[in-house]
Amino acid sequence: MDQKDSKVSETNSTRSPFDDVRDLANLPSSFSSAFSGRVEAALLGMGREGDFGKLGEAAAWLSKCQNRYPPRIESPTLAIFAGSHGLVERGVSLSSNESTLQKVEALRQGEDPLSAIAAHTEANIRIFELAIDRPTPNIANAAAMTEKECAATIAYGFEALEGKPDLVALGLVGAGIGTSAAALACALYGGAPDYWVRPGPQHGPELNNQRVELLNEALTFHRGHLSDPLESLRCLGGREIAACVGLILAARQQGVPVLIDGFATTIAAGIVHAINPDAIEHLLAAHITRRPAHEAALERIGLIPLLPLDFNTGAGLGSAVAIGLLKTACAPFLGRPA
Repeated sequence: MDQKDSKVSETNSTRSPFDDVRDLANLPSSFSSAFSGRVEAALLGMGREGDFGKLGEAAAWLSKCQNRYPPRIESPTLAIFAGSHGLVERGVSLSSNESTLQKVEALRQGEDPLSAIAAHTEANIRIFELAIDRPTPNIANAAAMTEKECAATIAYGFEALEGKPDLVALGLVGAGIGTSAAALACALYGGAPDYWVRPGPQHGPELNNQRVELLNEALTFHRGHLSDPLESLRCLGGREIAACVGLILAARQQGVPVLIDGFATTIAAGIVHAINPDAIEHLLAAHITRRPAHEAALERIGLIPLLPLDFNTGAGLGSAVAIGLLKTACAPFLGRPA
């Protein structure tokens, strides 16, 4: 081996699994504002300048991310990542890992309300189970994942882009996801745990107190590992959030616009944003839930939700509904001269 080969080998040996993730996040996109400009010009030609409000903005965003005019949605995917968390044993969730399995089965059988909404919007539901029978360790006293496992799960998220969808709507399912996301929010943005676990109307003060206690323990245990967003994900996150990060990164490179959903998908977007703020230009917030922390997280990454649907949680419901709204946004441009 000559000296040059030796240097290359040494460089490769010192790279960590997360280096590839960072490289992907920092690659430039191929999005062209020329296509969004054509949407804006078409709106002027309709004599409707400003009349379409957020729908016009959404159409321009779609056209830019898809690199085509007119924007259109012909093969949307609703990607549901389902995981499980060991922290559920601490009584910080209203649901259980067993109920997560039941939810997944109902989706597979088409018996969940989300299935009907996806069918109505002609979206292909794809459900990704992430070892639900093997919950991640309790983050209060252990890391959720090893670096290798976390990086591999991020890469697994790429699979949601198989079939070349022209839009992906995200949803996360699993007991404990909200608490894990709140821990990540503390790592990303600072602030006291009780700020990020502020309950929605369905959560009582006792549950809130248990979550705060767990987050305080987790943040203390993982102190020294939380200055890097990917390390924070490894220590505090879940497999479903990691897979969501992977989908977001891969979608940008493949020119696929993405609808994020509730608090946990917003935190996944926050991890990408913390690596490279430009790497979430292809994301649109579908809605805002009744959870106060959701609004706070959206503000941190500069996204304005399409709709205030007032859902208690995400779980893909809001992003699925938004598919239909985006189809409506495309309608005025279809059939017009290119």
